[in-house]
Amino acid sequence: MDNQTDLFPKVTELEIKAAKNLLASYKSMRGVVDALQAQSTESLTPKQRESLDKYKPLVEGVEKAVSLIQDDDVKRIIDRRYIKGSRWKDTVMYFSSYHESTVVRKLNKGIGSVAETLKLWNW
Repeated sequence: MDNQTDLFPKVTELEIKAAKNLLASYKSMRGVVDALQAQSTESLTPKQRESLDKYKPLVEGVEKAVSLIQDDDVKRIIDRRYIKGSRWKDTVMYFSSYHESTVVRKLNKGIGSVAETLKLWNW
């Protein structure tokens, strides 16, 4: 098997779009989770507790799915763009040894891999 995607179920365009939206929201969700976890559980308001209960599994799911990306270059590009939250332009400049179209292709491959993993986990 040459391709990691052979191991995973095929995903729809809608599932890929949902994974991309989840990745795009990762940094802000991680910030909310970190801020709420820094407080004692007893001091959280019901709304804060609800936010923590909602975002924590999403953040952990994204982190696990990204960690399972087999191609190190793809993983590094996904990490730079979504986990670290770099702007598109900064991501392309950071990986300037690649042509921009290669960065796009690897980014799309990573988003697809995350979508496949999340689908496998029934997200």
